[in-house]
Amino acid sequence: MQDGKKNASESLNEQSVKGTEQAGASEGAEGAKGPKEPKNSEAQEAGKQSAESAKSDAQPSDKAVKEASVQETSDRTVSDGASDAKPAAKAADPTESTEPAKEADLEKEQSSSKQPVKSAKTETADKAKSEDKAKKPAQGEKEDQGDKGKVLAEPARFEKLRAAVLNLGWKKWTAIAVVAAVLLGAGLFLAFGTSHTIERSDRDAGENIYMVVKPGTTASEISDRLMQLGVIDSRLRFWWLMKLQGDAGKFKTGTYAFTPHMDEQAVLDKLVAGDTTVVKFTIPEGFGIKEIAKRLADEGLVDEQEFLAEAKDFAPYDYMKKRPNVRYAAEGYLFPDTYVIHSDVSAEGIMKMMAEDFDTRLTPALRQQAAAKGLSIHDLITLASLVEKEARYDEDRPIIAQVFFKRLQMGMPLQSDTTLQYLMAGPKEDVSIEDTKIDSPYNTYQHEGLPPGPIASPGMKSILAVLNPANTDYLYFVADRQGHNHYSQTYDEHLAIVEQVR
Repeated sequence: MQDGKKNASESLNEQSVKGTEQAGASEGAEGAKGPKEPKNSEAQEAGKQSAESAKSDAQPSDKAVKEASVQETSDRTVSDGASDAKPAAKAADPTESTEPAKEADLEKEQSSSKQPVKSAKTETADKAKSEDKAKKPAQGEKEDQGDKGKVLAEPARFEKLRAAVLNLGWKKWTAIAVVAAVLLGAGLFLAFGTSHTIERSDRDAGENIYMVVKPGTTASEISDRLMQLGVIDSRLRFWWLMKLQGDAGKFKTGTYAFTPHMDEQAVLDKLVAGDTTVVKFTIPEGFGIKEIAKRLADEGLVDEQEFLAEAKDFAPYDYMKKRPNVRYAAEGYLFPDTYVIHSDVSAEGIMKMMAEDFDTRLTPALRQQAAAKGLSIHDLITLASLVEKEARYDEDRPIIAQVFFKRLQMGMPLQSDTTLQYLMAGPKEDVSIEDTKIDSPYNTYQHEGLPPGPIASPGMKSILAVLNPANTDYLYFVADRQGHNHYSQTYDEHLAIVEQVR
């Protein structure tokens, strides 16, 4: 770049010397008129050479453009005869002058220049081209800097927020964390509930699990119930399937049969298609109200607590009328059998069906036979429930019935462990002396006569055993570990047998 500038400067110096010589030759003719102005052709030639030199050496920066402009101004000053060769040489070297001085000289030169308009336009066009090339990258950089300025405005806001956050004390942070945890827990509870899978160890893997969908049942309630019954393994996965497929409001009412650990999509398809089924369930002999409620709930037919609440006062027949101290009016009168339901089921519907079965099986002949023995239907079923719980084998039922009758006649407490078990939360293999002290009308160790009501649902064999007891003189019996009963007439014999079988 410096070589190009030097050549242009030397060329212009030669032209300047020529101009000086011509000016000296014409002094006599012109007198005191002052220096002659350069011809247009010379000014155009000087401007053209200066522009070409600046154009060839121009670089993509503002500094290069300014240097070219200063060089051009210096060259024109020399050609005008306003200064000698020495100032021209100084003007050619941009390092010996400051940029403000260059800009001031440029403005002065432009204001005092008397070049034709055509030459100025040509010069301006050449400058514009050079400036466009030089300024394009600079403009891009300016735009980038503008974008960064906008981005940097955001961190300033975040810095204020960060400062505000740092000013919070640990107590406030602890309070915020606690509130967030509570809100999160509440949200999860509302969205997914607190369902848990029911243990079904007493059920076969392929056995049907029934679930009733009633009108108005929500999709969330159905999800909870399926999870509780062990039909599905993931409530969340089932819930998402409903939402994604838009099936939450398409379930058909009715009774459905499922199996444990089904695929969530298969369950959803069945509910949407309305693939209902006929319900079949079995209640074993000796089941009490609590066990019946749990079995039906496990199969998905009823809500366990709802069933128990309904059983407290369920008494469609006069002999079922609730008596003092009786826990459940329906206890003993829901006949143990296998049932098939063809329509929608409910706790009350199932109890009604089972009570009707009992009433049908208790024929007029059996009722007369009970009356002949001085037994009401309530007493008959209460005594039969004790026999049902005490006897595991059929041959023991009439004998145990005879033992109870004999004790009643003698005014001797029945002392049946089964009445104590009825008071306990769960079954117990052997009752203790402490258990015999439980304060309850059902405690036949503490109270003579029959308990307030039945303790289970007796089968027909136990009912018939009470109506047809054995003819024995036994007053005591004890069961061995296999369930067989051993009998005795005296208490000493009874203790000796207990030592042997226990």
